[in-house]
Amino acid sequence: MTFTMVGERFNFGVDIDDMWRFAGLPDPPSVVIPFLAYRPTRNGRFGLPNERGKRAHRYGEGNFTDSLVYRENRHDTRKLTRSVAAFLKANGIDYVRCWFPWNFFEPEIGSGFCFPLDYFVEEMNDAGIGLVAVIGDGYKRFMPLGTASGNIEEYVEQLYRSSSKIVRHYKGRVDAWQIENEPNAWLGHAMADWRAGSIWLRESSKEPILSALHEVVAKEAPGAPIAINIDYIGLRTDWKRYAKYCNVLGIDFYQGYANPFHTRLSAARRIVDEAHAATHMPVYIMETGYASGPRIFGYNEKRQREYINSACIAAFSDRRVSGLGIYRFADSYWKSFPQMENHFGLLDVHGKPKQAWGAYTHQIARARKGEIPR
Repeated sequence: MTFTMVGERFNFGVDIDDMWRFAGLPDPPSVVIPFLAYRPTRNGRFGLPNERGKRAHRYGEGNFTDSLVYRENRHDTRKLTRSVAAFLKANGIDYVRCWFPWNFFEPEIGSGFCFPLDYFVEEMNDAGIGLVAVIGDGYKRFMPLGTASGNIEEYVEQLYRSSSKIVRHYKGRVDAWQIENEPNAWLGHAMADWRAGSIWLRESSKEPILSALHEVVAKEAPGAPIAINIDYIGLRTDWKRYAKYCNVLGIDFYQGYANPFHTRLSAARRIVDEAHAATHMPVYIMETGYASGPRIFGYNEKRQREYINSACIAAFSDRRVSGLGIYRFADSYWKSFPQMENHFGLLDVHGKPKQAWGAYTHQIARARKGEIPR
């Protein structure tokens, strides 16, 4: 593997949310009304531009192909992953940050284990794309049946056992591990219906969960970087509390989430100052992005492009920041709530690049040429 999470090279990455597509698994039900109504996700085609900028709309045609095989509407996971890996490599992307959902590997607590992301890991490795895998994430769409999300002791025991198997299996093929996701925002996740269970409502749950996941990675993949990402929500953050369980500190910025006119990553330098002063650890902007819609709320592709340009310059020009991850690579057919969540992709649901994708690849090229001060 050629990717190094922390070193002289600044790393540009993308976050892939819909990992079920690469595992050949059904999409989760889409959210209609949080806590009340869900509906099956209707899938469709996803094609990437080929080298001439044309779209490949038929299976096996051109350099890149659709994700769905016409017969029986099944995913061709190997071909899709190889196409995405080649596309990312050709456009200067250094790494992918991706979910390793618990229920992909263990659909029900106590059931047999399987590893449906082997193709994804192999193809990204072959293309020289780094992998930052998120394990132990408690979003309810990633939870196996029978998870004890109301009992912290039992939950940690289940989590430790399964996470150990996952990390052991991918040791040496995954470059870095992120443990859980935005632990300072678990209560907000539960209120948004992203997490379910009483453990997410209690501050006391954080220490045993993060400690267990840190121990798993340290034991099963010694030497691999361990990251924790903190959601910057404008409140005071106890950075040292989370630094105990990682050696790379990630910060997630969503400046435009509450206000579509915030199209600049203006808070980055101040918050990086605060985090670095408290921990003296390598810092990543692990997640940042801006929604291209809904237009009725003031979001559009032009503003998304402006934000991506600003984020690239803010991250790359700060020597304390080692990498930048854009959430997310592409929109998916699965729908979340609120509506902005469904428009963060640099590509649309069909794989057509938005203006922000062009902005991102342009800024990566500028950075590599030394045209952005570092």
